[in-house]
Amino acid sequence: MDFKKLKNKLVQSYRKSIFILPFLIVALVIWVFGFILFFIENRYGNPSFKSIFDGIWAAIITLSSTGYGLKVAESFWGKIFTFIIIFFGIGLVSYLSGIFASLFVDKNSKARRGLMEYPKLKNHLVICGWSDRMKEILTFIIEESEDLHANEIVILNNAEPERVELLREDKLLTDIKFVRGEYFTPTHLKRANISDAKKVIVLADTLINSSFSEIDSKTIMTVMTIKSISRDTYVCAELLDKKYEGNLKQASCDEILLSREMSKNIIASATMSQGMSHIMYELLKGSNSLLKTVPINENFYGKNYGSYIEEVGKDGVVVLGVLENAVPVNIMKIEALREAQKTTDISRLVQNLQDVKVMSVNNPYFAPSDDYLIKKHSLAIVLERSQTDDK
Repeated sequence: MDFKKLKNKLVQSYRKSIFILPFLIVALVIWVFGFILFFIENRYGNPSFKSIFDGIWAAIITLSSTGYGLKVAESFWGKIFTFIIIFFGIGLVSYLSGIFASLFVDKNSKARRGLMEYPKLKNHLVICGWSDRMKEILTFIIEESEDLHANEIVILNNAEPERVELLREDKLLTDIKFVRGEYFTPTHLKRANISDAKKVIVLADTLINSSFSEIDSKTIMTVMTIKSISRDTYVCAELLDKKYEGNLKQASCDEILLSREMSKNIIASATMSQGMSHIMYELLKGSNSLLKTVPINENFYGKNYGSYIEEVGKDGVVVLGVLENAVPVNIMKIEALREAQKTTDISRLVQNLQDVKVMSVNNPYFAPSDDYLIKKHSLAIVLERSQTDDK
């Protein structure tokens, strides 16, 4: 055992913890009072005090004012000293109560101001940036997610604490966690523990009254910083100007949300085809049927699409297609690179490496032919009847 490392670890723990000093003080007081009480009563001949443990036990019972136990001082000086212990116990309880109350108040205050860190949070959702419709976005995420709760969501932005408190007034959002700071800096991203996050969403921040290019630049910087900290963390980023899409792809962004582009396409579709805006709204809202992706059993990897349709097709679920490469960019490219290097043909190897370089994630294929082979890391794109329709 390395005693030097153990010593350093204990010193660091002592400096970080607010509980250690009060604990040491209480332990020392109990030991000293117990020893003195034992010394007085043992010399007097009190049969209840046969060992130092008896004195410590009596000191604990007296300090805590529980009044439980048969070990009672019988001598004059023992009673006087017990009287001192009782008054000291009242002060000690007040001291400890003040420390714990201060700790909880300080913790709540830090949480409200966004100064907390969440190193123990795992498989959570981190939302970077701020949207004018933040409340609606968070509410919809929680309502539609089967396994995601408010206390598993961390919002990271530079909003005033009062704005976040307004969000928390909603019953669904009471337990939302808040980290205040610039979301593109490593320090604040680490406070939100993005390394252990299940997914990170970077919103086009509306807190800053800037041009689209400046907002998108911060989005790109954020994705680059996240990937530098944790390359395997899944990142979805909102982009306002499509011309920066290539920059996000170079930053290994896993999913790009072109919000303005989507709005433009919906308007164009509504112009050319009747009712398209209503159809898209209902699909995304999920009021009647929900458009989503679901995992494909590994047994179907390498098998044709037709056999998968026959196997999983059921009432209330329509399979629309397949989403290829539904994994973080880094994981997909590492696996593809290993496969590409297996050939001994140099020309083929060069071609394989070039193919890996241009690979992209989350590629949807709608209504593929029956002989289409399902690839590894694919998800099924399905249209599923909402549960409310079944009730």
